[in-house]
Formats: sequence, structure tokens, C-alpha cells
Amino acid sequence: MESKWLAMVLVVLSLGSGLCDGCLEEERFALFQLKPFFEFIDYKFQDLINDDFVYEKESSSNCCEWERVECNPITRRVTHLFLNYSSNMEIDWYLNASLFLPFEKLQSIFLRGNFITGCVANQGFERLSSKLDKLENLDLSNNHFNNSILASLSELSSLKSLNLAGNVFTRSNPTNGIEMLSKLNNLETLDLSFNRLGNNILSQLDGFASLKSLRLEYCELKRTLDIQESNNNWMNLKELYLGGNEIKSLGSLFHEKEGMKFNKLEVLSLNGNLFNNSVFSSLVELSNLKSLDLSGNQLEGAIYTKDLNALSNLEELILSGNEVNGFIPSQGLRLMNLKHLDLSGNGFNNSILSSLATLSNLKTLSVGVYLFNGLTDMKDLYGLSNLEELYMACTTDGCSFSLQSLGLFPTLKSLSLLGFNINETTMPSYSRNNFTSLKRLKLLYCNVNKNLTRQEGLNLRSLEELELSYLSLPSNFIQVFGPLISLKKLTASDIDGNNSPPMHDVCESTNLQELGINGCNLKGSLPMCFSNLTSLKMLSLSYNQFSGNISALQSLTLLESLDISSNQFSGNISAIQSLTLLASLDLSSNQFSGNILAIQSLTLLESLDLSSNKFSGTTSAIQSLTLLASLDLSFNQFSGNISAIQSLTLLASLDLSFNQLSGNISALESLTSLQLLDVSNNKFHIPSSLRPFFNLSKLKYFHADNNTIHADDHEMSHSSAPRFRLSSISLSCCGSVGSFPKFLYHQSELQHVDLSNIYFKVDRFPFWLLENNTMLVTLNLVNCSLSGPFQVTSRVHSTLSYLNISNNAFGGNIPARIGAHLPFLVYLNMSKNYFNGSIPSSFGDTSSLQILDLSNNQLSGEIPEHMAMGCSSLQFLGLSNNKLQGSIFSGNFNLTSLLELELNGNNFTGMIPNVLANCSYLYILDLSNNSIYGEVPSWIWNMSELAALDVSRNQLFGRLPQWRGSASNLEQVAMADNQLEGLIPRAICSLNLKLQFLDLSMNSLSGTLPSCFKPGSVREVHLFKNKLQGALPNAFHDSCLLVTLDLSYNHLKGNIPNWVSNLSELSYLLLRRNHFEGEIPIQLCKLDRLSLIDLSQNNLSGGIPYCLKVSALNYAIEQNIWLRSSLDDINSSMSIEVSIEYTVKSRSYNYKRRMLQYMSGIDLSSNKLTGEISFETRNIMKLFTLNLSHNSLTGPIPQVFSNLKDLESLDLSYNNLTGNIPVEFGGLHFLQYFNVSYNNLSGKTPERIRQLGTFDESCYVGNPFLCGSLVGKNCSPVATPLTPKALVGNKEDHGFIDMDAFYASFFACYVVVLLCITAVLYINPYWRQAWFYYIQMAVDSCYYFVVDNFPINFCSGNM
Repeated sequence: MESKWLAMVLVVLSLGSGLCDGCLEEERFALFQLKPFFEFIDYKFQDLINDDFVYEKESSSNCCEWERVECNPITRRVTHLFLNYSSNMEIDWYLNASLFLPFEKLQSIFLRGNFITGCVANQGFERLSSKLDKLENLDLSNNHFNNSILASLSELSSLKSLNLAGNVFTRSNPTNGIEMLSKLNNLETLDLSFNRLGNNILSQLDGFASLKSLRLEYCELKRTLDIQESNNNWMNLKELYLGGNEIKSLGSLFHEKEGMKFNKLEVLSLNGNLFNNSVFSSLVELSNLKSLDLSGNQLEGAIYTKDLNALSNLEELILSGNEVNGFIPSQGLRLMNLKHLDLSGNGFNNSILSSLATLSNLKTLSVGVYLFNGLTDMKDLYGLSNLEELYMACTTDGCSFSLQSLGLFPTLKSLSLLGFNINETTMPSYSRNNFTSLKRLKLLYCNVNKNLTRQEGLNLRSLEELELSYLSLPSNFIQVFGPLISLKKLTASDIDGNNSPPMHDVCESTNLQELGINGCNLKGSLPMCFSNLTSLKMLSLSYNQFSGNISALQSLTLLESLDISSNQFSGNISAIQSLTLLASLDLSSNQFSGNILAIQSLTLLESLDLSSNKFSGTTSAIQSLTLLASLDLSFNQFSGNISAIQSLTLLASLDLSFNQLSGNISALESLTSLQLLDVSNNKFHIPSSLRPFFNLSKLKYFHADNNTIHADDHEMSHSSAPRFRLSSISLSCCGSVGSFPKFLYHQSELQHVDLSNIYFKVDRFPFWLLENNTMLVTLNLVNCSLSGPFQVTSRVHSTLSYLNISNNAFGGNIPARIGAHLPFLVYLNMSKNYFNGSIPSSFGDTSSLQILDLSNNQLSGEIPEHMAMGCSSLQFLGLSNNKLQGSIFSGNFNLTSLLELELNGNNFTGMIPNVLANCSYLYILDLSNNSIYGEVPSWIWNMSELAALDVSRNQLFGRLPQWRGSASNLEQVAMADNQLEGLIPRAICSLNLKLQFLDLSMNSLSGTLPSCFKPGSVREVHLFKNKLQGALPNAFHDSCLLVTLDLSYNHLKGNIPNWVSNLSELSYLLLRRNHFEGEIPIQLCKLDRLSLIDLSQNNLSGGIPYCLKVSALNYAIEQNIWLRSSLDDINSSMSIEVSIEYTVKSRSYNYKRRMLQYMSGIDLSSNKLTGEISFETRNIMKLFTLNLSHNSLTGPIPQVFSNLKDLESLDLSYNNLTGNIPVEFGGLHFLQYFNVSYNNLSGKTPERIRQLGTFDESCYVGNPFLCGSLVGKNCSPVATPLTPKALVGNKEDHGFIDMDAFYASFFACYVVVLLCITAVLYINPYWRQAWFYYIQMAVDSCYYFVVDNFPINFCSGNM
């Protein structure tokens, strides 16, 4: 006896001697040998972030307790390995199968979705055949294996289940194809789905006699399956799945002799093929068939029940998604064993119900009613006494259903209705208490339109789950269902707030454990009765309009999940501090404010989302939430440091973006489980080396945009490589970091990189980023101060689709092979650099390229024909501001997908190419600033999608083409500075609807604007320097959005119309050098936004309206007309730049829009204005320039002008002004131009101090009564005149002056002076020259006097 006990002890010791923490040491070591290839072997699946799996590291050191490992409970040997989606390589790699050899008792290996493309040479699965004789299950699905793996798999004789779905097996001959697997005599389950195998796969499966389950779904099987000539032997086959192919007929597969081979077949799936009704006759031999799936085929009309009834053992029949409308005979179904029937998605009417009455054992029924009006009579299904689940859908209006009829089905547990009108009346007495079995009720797109009292309603006392979506409900709908005393789960979504679940009625369901009312537009505060729902474990009220506080929730202490996101809740969140069992909390997108101290008691939280609120203060309350795996604090007002977060070591996702956080970012270095980190838009100082994150081995996504990125002074002394392998990094803005951070050289799995707006002292493009990261998709290096040549990879990069290196200092030629080496580019922006040379023709190899921007470089030559042909997907082409030349698209052309073409600012010649007429979706066309000649082609006006056209500053000639209705979408038209002539056609009126910008200036257009031209949305009109005639038309009478109206330098006449006051947004009114007459309309005073008004060189008369209001805008947004790009992937926009000519400081300048915003001015010069100058000072306080010269203004210079502290230019010359020059003008510190010459001013000229000290005598000449040093006259005091004596009679007393002597002496002196002057001029030639210059100046003065005071026709000699 003792010997037996001793033997048992020795056995136990021998078994335990190899155990380490519960599993064999050698197998534990082998597991870690697999880890470099299956990184997540010791991780368990946790969640999904950005469509990627998120894993949590196993806490146990016992590998048998790992989620991915299963061991024998006695021997502790590994028996199952679940390595699905556990590789982190994401690139094709080769497996060393011999790594599984230590697991001698292994029964199952699951390797699904690991990017494995094959096995290492001589290390294939054949190596496992000798030791792993227990291996029965092998899953290699969703990898990249091909036919070469089949030989090694054929050696695994113990296999019973093999899954090869979703690989790249193709049609092949039997010698190297699937037939090699026939050696697996024990194989019972084979899945070859999602491979391109074709019909011949059936003949290759002849020898698989042991198969019980075969899947050939989505294998490109087509037409007829005919294997009558094969030796197929599938006697043991029980399950056959052929769905998702294009099979039309089964041929002889199941007929007669062949059919006998399938006498054990129980499951047949033919869904998603092309079968018609004849398929049933092909199945009659399958007497043991229990499940048949024919969904999604081409069955139609009525089905004859004879062949269908032959399948007498059927328990499941699926015919959904066809066009079946009945059975013949209608009540001929005799499938007495049928338990599950799915007829949804067909064309049945209400008669279908009576056809199903004979199926007495049916437990699950899904049926759709297509052609039906009126009440569905459920009595037709009365015979279905075992029915447990019923799904009914109505796809037309008018279907009605009474829930009371459910009393006919005492066993019914689940009911789903879609598209019915629920009409309830008083319940019949026989059915009022007959709903005790119903547990689940789902109503989608239904209308419950009957109000019932609590006594009249249904008695669904046993109902546990109620789901309501897209419904119209009565206000008391809860009473329709009766007292829901057993209800545990209520979900309602997308129900209008006016008919949404009344909260007080919901509160009566005190047994509720799950409540979700989402997207129902509910308003108001939460009712306090919510505190009665003390059994709630899950509460979701997202996407409503609840407001107020959340105090009603504080008693729900059993809550484990709370989601009240996307509402309007406000106040603090102190109410949640009692919800200590919460594992998930989402308060995002509300208006909560204050601190978050209340959450520090929620120590069981695993997911917390507080984003998009108004929380402030520090994050210190977070430090106690040590179980958190996901934390989102983005879009708040948090400040201070983040030291509290360093204790959250289980965090996998952390979003702190858009706050005011600062301090040491190294507080995050302890978060070793972190996979996603976003700290964008804060105040962190982040070292470019990312050294604080080197130990975060799982980190995949790192975003730190809009912080301060600085160089790491210690980077050179630390040569260690980071443990993370990033997939996405974004560090856009700001800082100077010198060279590229070293950690980037160690990254090989990057997919998205954005380092924009960081200053790198690098003189070449980092092509090694492409070389090292073969999966790179996006690379953004905008404004990085990079210089030197641009290099591409030495080999083809097959994944890069987005590359933006704009706004740098790259130079030299664009690599000739750029298109060949980056053939999959979709977006390429190389603008704002210094590239020269020609455009590489290899761009034509990028057939997927949609956006190409090479603008603002120094490129020369022509547009390559190969690019114009090969870039067939191109939607945006920007080549503006280069040195390109030649004709535009002179050769073959295939860019028919173009939406935007910008070729402005080059040296293109020739005519506008007619090939552009094929670009039917063209949205923006800019050919301005070139040397294009010829007429504007008429096809442009047939471009129905064209919104902007700019052909300004070219050499186009001829008449304006006739606009057509198809061009009515045009918003911007610019054809300035060409040689266009003739009348503006009436067809321009077709642009009335959408036109915002019109520039036809600097041409030779004549005539008048058509009377029908009334663009209601126009904002800028530039017609200056043409030959337009007639009165100012009513075209702009209703253009209330007009900002700029420039009609200068034309021949317009008549009065300025009074309707100008309608132009409430007008900022720039320019009517210079026309023939307008009459008075300046007082209605101009109603324009509050005027910035520049130029009415100079007309024939205006009368006084100046005292109420004119002019000031600088100081902003440019509202007067800019931007045409946004129609492309989502490009940030460009088009704004046609037009300059405005305005005279300042006696010279004309052209001001562009960005300067105009800072200007304000009035120019009324060279008219016939009279009266005194009078302005309301407050209306012109921000005036910069004022020109009233060459008029007939009288009176004094207004002293209030000295209050115009921003005034830079003042011209009052050539008027009849009197009085003194205000000495206060010395305080105009910005005055740069001042002219009061040729008036009748008197008194002393201002002292030459401050700004007035910069003006010389020319500013004051022509004022005979002025004195002072500037005009060469002394201002000596004048003696007080004596009091004249009284006149005696009619004789005048001249006092002490003898008038006769005075006249004689004056004449003598005058003659002497003339003689002296003549003698001096004769003797001195220099003085003679000066004298004649003075005479010339006098003549000019007389000329201007005549021009200013006499009609023009008089001056021209035309009386």
C-alpha cells in the first residue's frame, strides 16, 4: 500500500517539476519566442480605437490563465493558441512554423488576420506533423497565403478542421492545387471561402471522403455546377455553403445517382446567387435536409409547394430578399417539422398569413407584407400554437396591426413590427390577460395612434424588453402597453420630442435595469421621479435637448453605465459623486462648468468622456481613477499641470486636446498601456525627441499640434531607440528644433506624419521617411523651412497617397521619375518653393492623382502631354505663378475630371484650348496674367458647373460672347485688361441669380448696361476705363449686398440716382472722370459703411452734403469674395484680386484689397461745387484723405479738420476759400500732403513746426492776402485808420492824399520798373529764363481758372 502511495507522489512530482506559475517552463519560453511575431500573445482584447484593436496586457504570470492560451487543466500543457489579429507588423511576412514544435499537446492554432504570406523555407507546417499529432484545428483565414502553402499543409494528417478563407488561392491545376489536401483523411471541416477558385474546385475536392462541412462562399463559382463526370464522394457531407457566388443552376449535383451521394446533407446555403424557382426541383433528393437558405436570389412569383414539401425534414427555411408573392396551392405547405421560416423582403400580401397556418410546429416567423392596406388579420395564423418569435414588416403605407391580436398566440415571447400603424381599441375579454408569455417587443417606423386609458390598454405585465425607433406615439403611449411592471430594458431612439416617451410614465417602471432614450429631441429638465429608478444599471439619454442640472440622478447608485452626452445640461456635476459603481461615464457635448472633484469617488470607472464642456480648474480629481482605460477631457478649459494622470497606468486612450494645460509632459511616461495620446492645442513644451514617451511601447497614435515643440538638448547624449512603433504622429506648429528628431529614424510602421510649421535646419527632403515606412499614407511637411533638392525613394512606394511639402525652400528640378516612384499619389502639393526646370512627364503615371499643386515656383517649359493624358483622375491642377510657356494643352488631353484649373501668372500663349470643353464639371477656370490671344470661345458659356472664370490681363479681343442659360451658375467673371470691344450683350442678364463679382474693366466696351441686368447677389462691379455711355442704369437698384462699384473713366452722364441709398453694404463708390451733373444726392448719407468715395472730374454742382459718413473698415473679411474650393481635400480658395485706382497726394495709385481695408477718403475735386465746407466731425473722424480741390467752394477752412487725427492728405487748392489757416493744423501728426494754394486765404501762414514744417511755399501760393516767410511777405502791424471826416455836400474828401499826383507817380514808377526788368532780363540770361518760367506758371494758372469757372464747351470753342 505504501508503495502505491509513493508511486503516486512520484508521478505528481514528475508532473510538477516542469511547472512554472502553472504552465510548463519550456512552453512558457516558447510562447515568448512567438512574441516578436505575435506581439499581443500576452494581451487580451479590450476595445476598438480608430477602427484598430486595443489590447490590455495580461496581469497574470501564469500563461495558462491568458486569454489567448488554453491549457489542459490536469497536465497544464498548452492545447489551444488563439493568435487571431495578434501581429502588429501590418506588412506581409513569413512564418517559421517550427516555433510551435514545443507545444506537443497542441490541438488548435488560430492565426486569423496576421498578414502572413507564407512560411520560411524548410520551416513550414510539415515540420509539425511528427510531433504535433494531436493538432486538429488550424485557422489560417484572412492572411495572404497562396497555393504554395498547400503541400506543407497536406502533411498534417491529424487535422479535422482547416480554415483557409480570405487568402489568395486561385484557380490551379490539380497537381499543385487544393487536391493535395485530399491526403488529410481525418479532415471534417474545410473552409475555402473568399478565394478566387472557380468551378473547377469541385473536381479537385473528389477525394475528400471524410468531409462533413464544406464552405465555398464567394469563390467565383458561376453558372451551372455540373460534376456528373467526376468521382465525387461526399457521402459524409452534412453541411454545404455555396453563398455569394453567381450560380444559376445546380445541374446534376443533387439529381438521382449524384444526389444519393448527399443523403446525409442537413445544411445547404445557396444565398446570394442567381437561382430561380426551378432550383426546388433540384433539391427533392435531399430528404434529410434540415436547413435551406435561398435568400438573395432571383426567386419570383408563386412557388409550387410540391417540390418544397418533398423536403419533409426541413426545420429551417430562409427565402428572404427575393420577389416571391405566394405559394401554389395557397395552403399547400406541409412542412410539419419546420421551426424557423424567414420570408422577409419579398412581395407578399396579407393572404400569405393563411398559407402558413398549417405549419403548426413553427417557432420563429419573419414575413414582409408588400401589397396590403387595412388591418392585418392575425386569425389566419391561429394554428401556429407554438410560435415564439414573430417579425412582420410592411413596406407600403396603410398597413395596420392590433397588438390585441397577440392574445391568439399564448406562447409568443418576442414580437418585432416594422412600418405598421398600431390601432388599438378596447380589448376583447377573452384576450385581456393572455399576454403573459411576451418578453420582448420591438416597434420600428410604426405609428401608435390611439389614446387608451390605463383600463383599456394592453396587459403586458411580463414584458421585459421594449425597443422603439422612428415612431410616432400618443402622449400616453405607456398606457397602451399597460403597466410594465416587469420591464427591465427600454430603448427609444429617433422619436420626435413631441411624441417621445413621457418621463413621468417611464418612472413607474421601477424594475428597469437599462434605459436608453436617444435622439428624441427631449427638452426641459430631468424629472425628479428619476430617483425612483433605483434598479437602473445602464442609462443613456444622449442626443436630446435636456437642460438644467442632473440632481435627479444622484440616487441611482446601481448605475454602471451613464451616457447623457449631446444635451444642454449645465451647472456642476456634484450629483454623480454617489454613483460609485459606474464603469462608463459620458458627459460630453453639454455645458457643464466648474471643477470635476465629484468624479474622484468613481474609482471603478474604466471609460470617462468629459469633452466639449466648460470644465475648468485642474485635473487632480482624476488621479484616483486607476482603472481608467479611456479618458477624454478635450475641448474644455482645464489648466495647470497633468501630474495627476501619471497614476492611470491602464490608460489606452487619452485625449487632452483643446485645453490650457501646461507643465511637464513627462508626467505621462508611466502610462505604459497608452495607445492613443492627443495633447493638441495646449501650452505644453514638448521636446522634439519625444524622449519622455520612449517607454510607451504600445503607443500608436501621438498628436501634439499647436503646442511648443523645442529641440532636446540632451538628444545627442541619449542614443537609445524608443520602444514605441507609431502609426500616426502629428506635431504641427510650432517651434524650432534643428534637425529631424532621431526617433523618426527608428520608426518603420508610420502611416500618417504631420510635422508642419516646425522649423528644421535641414537642406534636403527626408526621403528616408518613405524608405523606412513602406506603409506611409500621409506626409505633411508644410512650412518647415526645408531646403535643398527634393528626393524620392529608390524604389516604388506603394501606399503614399498624400504628400504636402508646400511653403518651403526646396529648389532644383522636380525628380523626373517622381510619378513612377510614387504612382499611388492622390494629393500632391509642392507649391511655394523654388523648383525650376520643366514639369516631369512621369506625373502621367499617377492615374489616381486627384490634386496637383505646383504653383508659385519657377517652373518653365510646357505642360507635358503625358501628364495631360495619364492623370485621368485629376480634379485640381494648380500651375499658377511660374514661368510656363507655349500653348495650353496643345496635344492630347484626358483631364476630363477637372474641377479646378489655375494657370494664371505664366507666359502661356495661343488661344484658350477647345479641349477644355470636355471638362463638363469644371468649377473654377483661371487663365489670367498670360499672353493668351484670340476671342473668348463660346463653349465656355455651356459649362453648366462653372462658377468662376478669370481671363484678365491677356490679349483677348473681339466682342463679349453671348451668355447662355447654362452659364447661370457663374459667381465670378473677370475679363479685365484685354482688348474686348462692342456692346455688353443682353445675355448677361442670365447671370442675375448668382453673380457676385464682375470685372470687365480696362477694355473698350461701349453702349449702356442692359436694362434687364439686375444682379441681386453681386458684391463687386468693376467697369472702369471703358467707353460706357448714358445715364447710370438701374441695374444695381436692388443690389443691397454691393460693396464695390467702380465706373470710373467712362462717359456716363446724368444725375447720380437717389436709389444709391439702397446699397447699404457699399464701401467703395468710384465714379471718377465721367460727365455726371447735378447735386451730390443727400441719400449718400444713409450709407454707413462708405470707406472711399471718388466723384472727381465730373460736372457736379451745389453744396457738399454735410452728413457724409466715411471711415476705414479695418477688416477685410466681409468685402472679400472668396469662392471656396469644391474639393474637401484642398484648402485653396479663389479670390480674384482687383486693384482700385484712387488719387492720394496729387498722384494716382492702385490699391489692392488688402490695403483698401485700412483706407478711407473723399475725393470731390474738379467739379463745380459751391458753398461752404461743412462736415459732421463724428462722421469723418477716421478720414485719411480729403480732396476738394478745383471747385468754387467759399467760406473759411473748417477748424474741425484739426480733429481729424488720422488725416494724411488734405487738398483744398483752387477754390475761393477765405479766412485764416487754422493754427491747430499743427496737431495733425500724420499729415503728409497739404495744399491750400490758389484761394483767397489771409493772415499769417502757420509756423513751420511739427508736420507743418515739412510743407514749402508751393502749398500756399496763389493766396494774395497771406503773409509770412513762406510767401515772402512780412506781416507788419497796420496802423489804426483815422476816422474819416464828414462829407460836405457831394464832394469826396480824400484826406491827405493828392490823387492826381498819386496816379502820375504810380504810372511813372510802373514804366521805370518795366524798363528795369527788360534791361535786366536782356543782360542776365539766367534771370531771363526764370522770368519766362514764371510767365508759364501764370498761363497755367489762368488755364485752370477758366476750366474751373466756365463750361467745357466754351473752353473747347463750341458755343
